[in-house]
Amino acid sequence: MWDPVAWSTHRAVGFLVLRGAAPPTCLVMDIGRPFERTHMDRVPSAPHLVPDQTLWQLLRAVVADGDAAWPPLLAALEPMVALFARRQPIGRLRDREDTPREIVARVFARLYARDYAAVRKLCAMDPAPELRAWLRVLVRRSAIDYMREAPEFERSANRWVSLATLSSGAPSPDPDSLAGKRSELLSFVRASVNRARTELAEHGELAYTRLALEWKVARIHVRRLATRGEQYLAVLSGVLEGHSYPEVAERLAITRREVELTVRYLEELLRERGFSATVAG
Repeated sequence: MWDPVAWSTHRAVGFLVLRGAAPPTCLVMDIGRPFERTHMDRVPSAPHLVPDQTLWQLLRAVVADGDAAWPPLLAALEPMVALFARRQPIGRLRDREDTPREIVARVFARLYARDYAAVRKLCAMDPAPELRAWLRVLVRRSAIDYMREAPEFERSANRWVSLATLSSGAPSPDPDSLAGKRSELLSFVRASVNRARTELAEHGELAYTRLALEWKVARIHVRRLATRGEQYLAVLSGVLEGHSYPEVAERLAITRREVELTVRYLEELLRERGFSATVAG
């Protein structure tokens, strides 16, 4: 039987039963401090994903049997959830080694909470949703929870350290306000792209220095806006619509790495320009 999990805002402990050739091993995940690295907690680069049909059977078993069926579901879900966790657009937090495990822990907390309420609701849906799409949404929301708990997230200011806070997948008590902020951000970047292009047409490469001084940003940001403006806007639109990096890359026929770099450059530009959006709500 799986021991209850004590979850709080700043500290959480969860237990994963990992099965293999050796006897089952209990991996303790402590969100209050860095993980102790062992051969068991390394996420493989190409994990073996359990088929959706098997996952549905395990989910329904949890609904029927409760705690007794929970450990096998965790072991089956962990590779897929970890894979989705590594793809979340959460700015610099994405580069931290422990970020995927932090997100995974929050996903499992959501599934376990209130006597598996989320699992029961999922299994009661008719027709059943596409399981991986449902899991992606759950992972995205958990990633945003993790990001908002991090010191890098500036709660006191009307600005965002990561574009993920404005993703359409981000829960918000005021959807109209969130949509307004997305619109304002897109308008801000579009205006910056147009201004950079106009300056480049009128002043040549001198435009990079002129706008860099006016905006108080690095010259490279102006160059990128003038030469890659369409890609900036397309990537930004895709991220704000809630698409993953691979999905945006496929839609634009570019590499995932190009999407990652574009998001990083955009966030750096927004921070340097002190962008903020104030929407009445």
